[in-house]
Amino acid sequence: MERRRAGWVARVPDSLWSRLEVVAALEARDIASLLVLLRRYAGYSQNDLAGVTGIAQGRISEYMRRRRQPTLDTIERIADGVGMPPDCRRRLGLAPDPR
Repeated sequence: MERRRAGWVARVPDSLWSRLEVVAALEARDIASLLVLLRRYAGYSQNDLAGVTGIAQGRISEYMRRRRQPTLDTIERIADGVGMPPDCRRRLGLAPDPR
């Protein structure tokens, strides 16, 4: 297992965005599944996701466990934070370019 230093965040592999389960999550606007897939395939922890999005780790956990539904602003923050490509942003119903 790779050792990581504090504050380290993996770049999301380009191949992640074309995985069928990721495409399905994007098209369904299923943020809980998307966050789980980012954790599984890009190695993002909840703290990493909090760091790149500016959303509290506890809130990230609530989204992942479907205890809370993210607002459109939150979805944009997630897309911006993980560097989501334009075609994936469109699948989520967002503008293709980050804010």
